[in-house]
Amino acid sequence: MAIKRRIILSFVLVFCLLFPTVNTLSNSRNEDPSINTSASEFPDKVYAFLAPSDILVFEDLYFEQYYTYYIWVEIVTPHNCTLTITLWDPDGKQFDLFEHDVYFEPKGSDYHEIPFGCAIGGNYTIEFTTSSTDNLNIYIRIEKWIKCLYDKILSEELQDMILYDVTRFHSGMTISPTVTFKTDYLYRIYFGRVSPISAAESSLVSLNFSLIDPDMIDYTMFTNETLEPVIDVNRIYFGTATEGEYTLNIEIKSDVAYTNIGYAIIELHKISHVIDPNQTDPTNSTSSPTSIFQMPIEWTVGLVAFFGVGIIGLIIMVVKSKNKNVAHFKKRIGNEEEYK
Repeated sequence: MAIKRRIILSFVLVFCLLFPTVNTLSNSRNEDPSINTSASEFPDKVYAFLAPSDILVFEDLYFEQYYTYYIWVEIVTPHNCTLTITLWDPDGKQFDLFEHDVYFEPKGSDYHEIPFGCAIGGNYTIEFTTSSTDNLNIYIRIEKWIKCLYDKILSEELQDMILYDVTRFHSGMTISPTVTFKTDYLYRIYFGRVSPISAAESSLVSLNFSLIDPDMIDYTMFTNETLEPVIDVNRIYFGTATEGEYTLNIEIKSDVAYTNIGYAIIELHKISHVIDPNQTDPTNSTSSPTSIFQMPIEWTVGLVAFFGVGIIGLIIMVVKSKNKNVAHFKKRIGNEEEYK
């Protein structure tokens, strides 16, 4: 009976020790993101499109705000087609990104990269539509890249960025953000389209831009300025005469429903040499100038030689005097020994 009791107690003890481990393994397996079927993944695959027309739709693609996403397309069979790419943002706003004839190139050189910069984060839908005389295969890949405009701004300037945003504009829309400028400083302002426009539509996007300083002085900077394509940016400089809060008036006009525009302001450097009395400028001293006498090199050599000879002479004299005293002392000791 005692033996059976010991076996049962041993079994219970082993079960208690193993149960937490089993439970942990079960929980970790359920939390493994690799088997989470609800997780959104970007496509990176070859897809078949049937003649004469076919549609492929990707839904719930999560795009992060301010980041650029590249859509890569390439025909990988010996055919051609007219390809249209349309995107809807989380608010259901439609962007016609691409419409072009696409051809097969054996060397893989006829591929297309379509960048899209996000003004808002969330789930996006992208539709690929083909029109062709033959069935064909298209390689499609979507990749997340860096933040909008970050490839157009010098890396050393990013730490001096004082304003950055990406906004979805409709034609005629105006926004008025504010920014604090220092007095007597030079700033560089960037504007850039970050969403492409289909070749089937007018790609003309123009900018009106002005600044109003704290004294309500209005500075017109751009008037109907055509914005560069997605691959480039528009730059402008502004030097301040007044410190304080400035209002930026940004108006976008275009022939498409929506356009994402990124803009940034970089603080470059102080223009004037006026020193703030509350700060110490290490490059300038406010104390009275001190006269500095510079000795000719010949004098320096002569003085070094003169003092060097003098010091050597003193050393020789001290050594001779010391030797003389030692000899005299030895002689005296010798005489005393004789008297003993």
